[in-house]
Amino acid sequence: AFWIGFALSPATAERPTPKELGYTSFLSPPASPIAIYDDRVFVANTPSYTVDVIDVASRKMIARVDVGIDPVSISVRPDGPEVWVSNHVSDSVSVIDNDPESSTYLHVVATIQDFNSETKATRFDEPVGIAFANNDKAYVALSSENEIAVIDVAERKVMKRLTITAQDPRAIAVRGNRLYVIPFESNNKTQLSGGAKDDIDGELITFDAWEHWIRHSNVLSLGHVTDIVKHPRVPDRDLYIFDTKTDELVQTVDTLGTLLYGLTVDSNGRVFIAQTDARNDANGRSGTKKHGLAEMENRAFLNQITAVSADGEARFIDLEPLPPQHPEAGEALATPFAIEISDDDSILVAAAAGSDKVFTVDADSGRILGRVRVGSVPRGIALDGSSAWVLNAVANTVSLIDMSDPAKLKVEE
Repeated sequence: AFWIGFALSPATAERPTPKELGYTSFLSPPASPIAIYDDRVFVANTPSYTVDVIDVASRKMIARVDVGIDPVSISVRPDGPEVWVSNHVSDSVSVIDNDPESSTYLHVVATIQDFNSETKATRFDEPVGIAFANNDKAYVALSSENEIAVIDVAERKVMKRLTITAQDPRAIAVRGNRLYVIPFESNNKTQLSGGAKDDIDGELITFDAWEHWIRHSNVLSLGHVTDIVKHPRVPDRDLYIFDTKTDELVQTVDTLGTLLYGLTVDSNGRVFIAQTDARNDANGRSGTKKHGLAEMENRAFLNQITAVSADGEARFIDLEPLPPQHPEAGEALATPFAIEISDDDSILVAAAAGSDKVFTVDADSGRILGRVRVGSVPRGIALDGSSAWVLNAVANTVSLIDMSDPAKLKVEE
């Protein structure tokens, strides 16, 4: 692994008193925080507010580019001369010159923001994922706005906004003439079992919501029977697909997971989503059936990859045995986060952020092929042929994995 968080100073006769750096960790969420172009690896070093550049051949960091506060996502313009970086706390995108012949090579040459002219408040709040439709148009996920900003690359201006009718869009991708968007905080159709008094049926509705939530909103309301239920009428939109030529929404797909961390798309339009599916309904009948922790079976979430065909059919790939069974020691693949697919569409490469593992999956069968331990909390993957560069967010390192045999992954020293 390569340390990207600090550089060592040469020894001196008298060691100076260290200065307080003053950096604050905002724990901003990454989405595609590492990218490769030619012989360079670009890494969003979130806590240092920089993009660190690694030379592929020497495996050494050759540059550190100051950007905004909490960079979380990186995308290279398709023709190569610019690297775009979203700064989650600065509410901006930094544009880095990536032309080796330029006098401003590996320096920020533009900053993209959008402000309300009257209030001076940002209209570019908490950007995360970046994807290019082509060299002229880019998309940026505005996570707290529930919008996708459509940006004119040459003018560095927001042209329009695409509405996402779900919470917190972060990871986005372009493949062919389609833009794919997933909201992080997706629903799973669960809600508390309140409703109208006349509709109480003991199943979907178990108490009078007006009596206990509205009429008694300022005082403690006791005595109602509360369950968590899956209701078929609760929205659960998980995948949004737009036409990149018209920016029109062409398809939505429901019920793909609960916390949607990362996505990748193959050449045939199959979408793979790294996600955890909440089991809050497994012990949801706490009111009518006195459910408790025993019914949860120590599994609050299922760790899964969801495969979505081009026509919208979903298939769930379980990364661990289903309850009441549990993974063997060392076999857990908790919190699948980053995910990429090989050039030939055959192998998925994903990071289990909660288990400090990178693993491979057969994209057709869903069979887990191999796994290897990396640094703490891997959250970004960039593929380079038979190699994978992995950003370990908490360790603040980058691991290089040899994938020449997908069943026998090896971290290169």
